[in-house]
Amino acid sequence: MLQAQQILQGRYQLHRQLGHNAGRQTWLAKDLNAPSSEASLNAAPVIVKLLAFSPQMQWEELKLFEREAQVLKQLNHVKIPQYRDYFSIDKEMGAGLHWFALVHDYIPGSSLQQILDRGERFTESQVRSIATGILEILIYLHELNPPVLHRDIKPSNLIWGKDKQIYLVDFGAVQDPVAAEGVTFTVVGSAGYAPLEQFWGRAVPASDLYALGATLIHLLTGTAPADLPQNNLRIQFRDRVSLNSTFISWIETLTQPDLNRRFSTASQALEALKTGKSLHLPLPTIPQPAGSRVKLSKSSLHLGVQIPKSALSFYGLIKILFQLILTVGFLPFQLLLGFLVFFGLISLFASGLFSITLSCLVALPILFAVKVWIDTTQEIANLQNDFNTTLLTYWGQQELDFYKNQFKIEEQLFGFGKNRSERGKISEIKKITAIPSQGVIIETQNEQYLFGKHLSKPEVLWLAQEVEEWVQQAKERQA
Repeated sequence: MLQAQQILQGRYQLHRQLGHNAGRQTWLAKDLNAPSSEASLNAAPVIVKLLAFSPQMQWEELKLFEREAQVLKQLNHVKIPQYRDYFSIDKEMGAGLHWFALVHDYIPGSSLQQILDRGERFTESQVRSIATGILEILIYLHELNPPVLHRDIKPSNLIWGKDKQIYLVDFGAVQDPVAAEGVTFTVVGSAGYAPLEQFWGRAVPASDLYALGATLIHLLTGTAPADLPQNNLRIQFRDRVSLNSTFISWIETLTQPDLNRRFSTASQALEALKTGKSLHLPLPTIPQPAGSRVKLSKSSLHLGVQIPKSALSFYGLIKILFQLILTVGFLPFQLLLGFLVFFGLISLFASGLFSITLSCLVALPILFAVKVWIDTTQEIANLQNDFNTTLLTYWGQQELDFYKNQFKIEEQLFGFGKNRSERGKISEIKKITAIPSQGVIIETQNEQYLFGKHLSKPEVLWLAQEVEEWVQQAKERQA
């Protein structure tokens, strides 16, 4: 077993073990050959990473370890630890094991994962600064010939230095450009941070951008991306943060599961971050369903949606009558239950004056009646809601308008006045969702606005797409 104060290669004196797992050790050490001005540990610390050569070691582990040493030796960037040395340790020196050692500069500070583990959170300003720093590193790596893909960007591999700068460490998963073209590949990366194409052995520069986006989401929400909900493979985090909507859209572009909809280069992503302009990629086109009665008008300044009434069919008439009968029929039952509960409570109070046993006997049926009354009230509310929706379908009209930074939803029934009018601000919209049973849901920080509940599923999906695309472009114009 390697020990503190032990000197390796006649040069590196081990000081403190930082990590140990599965045949690997990481030590903080001192370079004894450092210039005299760097004679103390605080002035000349290094990191010594050790890999044990044992029957349990996988051959791919050694290949990745050697590749990390080769890549670090070629890199020269102030935000990447400088390569120092690579050597092997014989069994006598290695306490019965043969070891491979990689030495690089030590970066004083804490990893972003350590900061998260302490319960600290990052502000939008801090996350923007971190994103800028990482992108500048990635621009350097990706523009090398051949490009260097890190393939394991995550909070534990990012050091927030004591100089308040961000550093990228651990190049153990870096891609071998020659092997990447072959038939076989080694799966590397961390769940939640690595995109799908990386697990298929097809990592590209945009794969590192996805990992960056997932990391930023972790910093902002305090929750690992693997533990966040997904919708069509897209990480859902908007409802957990309060940020500039343009910045949220930028992160969403980083983490697009479809490579064609993600930033393709770190330079492109950095430019978009600085200017506030995301990729102008149209959402996947969903055409307006044939026979749809929805009327849509849009320009760069205005989006208008109108849902006129439908022609009343025989089926529609039967549906209205059936819902009306159910709604009216439940009312007497609800009133009767209400009287029973009322007089039951009076009886319970009176019986309590005589005996506890009698009170218990009276209480049980009253509690049951209360439960039935609550359920009946809820059912009547649902029936009334369905009835109102049906009335709106055949005798009403809905309008949704977006103009400048405002939007409004209005409903008109039987051609008289407006029985519903709601307003909100476009800048406060956080999420637009299509739920066929509920319609298009426009969600802000504190409110939810529903529109088009009585539309068909294809109409709801199409309309949500149109609204989301227009709102996204409107926000970019306002930024």
